[in-house]
This record gives sequence, C-alpha cells and structure tokens, in this order.
Amino acid sequence: MGKLAQLSGPVGLLLTAALTGTVGFLPQPAAAQSLLQQEGTLAPMQDTYSFEGEADQTLTITLTSSEFDPVLSLLDPDGEEIARNDDYASVLDSTIIITLPETGSYTVVATSFSGEGGSYAVEVHPTTEYEQVFDRAVQLFNSEDYTDSVEAFTAAIALDDSQPSVYLGRANAYLGAAYLALGENFAGPQSLEPEVRDAIATDYEQAAALLKEQGKPDLAASLEEQAQIFRLVEPEPAPLRPAEPPEEPANSQS
Repeated sequence: MGKLAQLSGPVGLLLTAALTGTVGFLPQPAAAQSLLQQEGTLAPMQDTYSFEGEADQTLTITLTSSEFDPVLSLLDPDGEEIARNDDYASVLDSTIIITLPETGSYTVVATSFSGEGGSYAVEVHPTTEYEQVFDRAVQLFNSEDYTDSVEAFTAAIALDDSQPSVYLGRANAYLGAAYLALGENFAGPQSLEPEVRDAIATDYEQAAALLKEQGKPDLAASLEEQAQIFRLVEPEPAPLRPAEPPEEPANSQS
C-alpha cells in the first residue's frame, strides 16, 4: 500500500518521450500545486496511493516510467474504478484528466501493462488550462476529428509554446486530416499539398528545437529526419572513396 502524500511545493517537471513511428510527449504541468507526488519501484503487481479530493475539482494524474509500460486507474471513495488509462498522447506513459464527482478519499492504482516492474513516478495536481486544452486536442485526435484537433492544438500553443508535445500533436493531426481526405490516393508525403507538407515539417522542426533546449539531442535528430522526409529532401549519400589510380603495367623486356 502506498503512503499518503500531501505536497504543497511546486510541481516537478515531468517529460517522458517515446519514439514509435509517430512521436508524442506528455504535457508538462505549469504552475500547479501537487496533491500527490511520489516515486517508487513497482514489483510485478501494483501499488496504490490515496489523496483527498473535492467535488467538481479537475485533476491531472500521471504515471511515468522509463522501465515499463505503465497503466493507471482511479478509484472513487467507494472503491469503484471511475477512470483508467494505458497510453496517452502516443506515448506509453499514462495520464488521467478528470473532474471529481464527489468529495472524499480517492485511490490511484499504479500497475503495468504486461506485469513488469521497475521505477516510476506518480503525481496528482490541479489541471492547468493548458492541460485541459491539450487533452481536448488529444481526445479530438483519437476520435479522428482531425480538423478540430488542429484548432485545439493551436489553441494550446497560444497558452504555452514551449511544449514539444503540442507541435507533434498538431503535425499528426495535419497528417490525419490529409490522410482522410485522400483515402486510397494517399501514397506518402509526396501526395500532400505543399502547404500541408510545410506545416507538418515546420511543427516537427519546432519540436526538435525545443527538445534540443531540453537536452534531448537524439530525439531532436529523429524529428529533424522526419521533417526532411516531409520536405521531400533526399538524405545525402555517403561520400565515395577516391578511386585508386590504375597501376602502370610493368615494362616487359623482349
């Protein structure tokens, strides 16, 4: 059983990224006070943590790990599961954003997808405006409402333009909208209108620049490569070795 934790200090920034074809990043909480912030090591089972919540309070709950695929669930004061998440915004980490239905003691359950164990961090804090808008964009994307998803990601950028996740989300929404429009005629980036390719590549490049600032050069380089694909830039070939001069035939004597 996890230990009850009430924290009043500023939230630590938690950013976890996984590159799996398309890339996504959990949004970082900004200027929110934590109700719960814990780190632990999960054996092949589950851990639980409790916190006190109030009716109509909107909270963000995150479970992050670099060692296993986390699964997160929330139990109400009666012990009934009211929310569950496995992967969020194209990453393996889990996030629940929820408005609490009643006042009481809630339980966060931390477990893993395949029964693995390892180190993790769990956090509960009041949802920021950015997180609410970002979550709306994610839900619209998941329902394949890509046009409205683009607008929601753009609104999130207006609130906080320092998050790689929001640029990646918008790039994927641009791509999803184009894919639906083209249907069977979609054959890759070359099928897209130039302005769509440019918008996708620009968002990848902006996310890469932010990742470099955050000390993540490998992920940044991967995104820069994806941007080049959408700009239809062919990778530079490896330099050729200079040809060896032909050997002169030995003088023959008659």
